Amino acid sequence: MKKIITSLFLLIFIFGHSQKHEHKTDSIHKIYVPIKQYKKKFTEDLTKEDSLNFKFKDNDTLVMVNQTVSRGVYVPYEEKDSVFLANYKKIAFNHKKGEFSYDTRMKYWEKPIKIFFSKDVSKNVREEFMKFTKEISSEIDSLNISRVRKLEDSNYVIYYSGNYEYESRIHHYKSSNYYAYWSLHSSQIYRNSMRIHIEKEFNDTLVLKKMKDLFLQSLGQFKFLDEFECDNYFANCHSDKKKFSALDLEILKYHYSYGICKGTDLLTFEEQHKQAQELLKEHGIKMNFIHHESPDHNH
Repeated sequence: MKKIITSLFLLIFIFGHSQKHEHKTDSIHKIYVPIKQYKKKFTEDLTKEDSLNFKFKDNDTLVMVNQTVSRGVYVPYEEKDSVFLANYKKIAFNHKKGEFSYDTRMKYWEKPIKIFFSKDVSKNVREEFMKFTKEISSEIDSLNISRVRKLEDSNYVIYYSGNYEYESRIHHYKSSNYYAYWSLHSSQIYRNSMRIHIEKEFNDTLVLKKMKDLFLQSLGQFKFLDEFECDNYFANCHSDKKKFSALDLEILKYHYSYGICKGTDLLTFEEQHKQAQELLKEHGIKMNFIHHESPDHNH
């Protein structure tokens, strides 16, 4: 089995490639790198022969390098403002009491989500919930969600308390919740179970509301924020007025964008943004992220 693994492409394609949204890589490239970046990444001293291939752009010296790259797709860095990034880090890296754990890793689904409902979930709830998932997935190319009829075809189970318990790790919970599995290697989520506590969510309206909240949270082990207005799903509040807002969509699209490196820890995420923003500010160059195939290592 193979999956897509994302890694940072630290060397920057400058001429003819850097502004393309998506481009398949060849196995070997001649690329130009700002001399300051070259000295950070390479131990070899520059020679007189190297100097013959120097180029000059915006008062900076560019060094030519031969770079071997495994086949894949590279995508330019997706720029966001500081306010958005501050909120996104709280959501995606589980911000707690004003502090971060810098080894916390971003979680996300790579494979399509295939939902199985237990037989006690009513037809109305199933249909309304799938409308909600369609509203989400129709706007995000890399997030595919569908319903399946057989448990063995699924990787996401939704069920009520009091009947068959599909996930033993949450059968004793006193409130509705979910339990996710992800790869330790890539932080890709590959299985999830959502258990609705039917004594607390005692009608279809409450069930649907809780299912939507938990589902959105389970798309990235997200934490909801006190700072957001209560009509957004990413707001940490209870409201009948919640709707899938433009802000919710922007956060999810960014999380599932290939213009950022996937599955990284917070420290790496911040370092990559710092490098990308410096290159963009100093040289007008967008850093590229390469997404390539790698053997699966789920745990």
